Amino acid sequence: MTEAKLWLLVADQGRARLFSAMTARGALEEVHDVVAPQGRMRDQDLTTDRPGRTFDSGGSGRHAMEPSTDPTEVEAIDFAKALADTLNRGRIEGRYRHLGIVAPPAFLGHLRKQMTTETSRELVLEIDKDLTRLDAAAIRDHLPERLFDTLS
Repeated sequence: MTEAKLWLLVADQGRARLFSAMTARGALEEVHDVVAPQGRMRDQDLTTDRPGRTFDSGGSGRHAMEPSTDPTEVEAIDFAKALADTLNRGRIEGRYRHLGIVAPPAFLGHLRKQMTTETSRELVLEIDKDLTRLDAAAIRDHLPERLFDTLS
């Protein structure tokens, strides 16, 4: 694969699409599309059994324990980690020079936390929107005219 000038990750907690652009004003070409079905599941579908039970500290009553982390959130974090690993691997292999991310605010935060410092340095574009369902041309319309500085 030829080195792209820019990789653009368009993602939410259940789907990620990776695009490349060869020029600062160029069109986007879809390189990869990943669907994480568990990212779209309901909490009750992600947990397989009833919550644990505990005794009250001051009496004989029992009650269900709530999980400490929302299962959907755990799946979103795991998906963000996998995507960050892909971006890091692409940087190490020299497959892109600049990086852009488009994701809803909460998932964008997960991605930022999972990216390495070195990969974060390649980030030239961040947009906090969910554009995963749009085609490449419509996504490009939501981006700045110049995707990156051509001098770098």
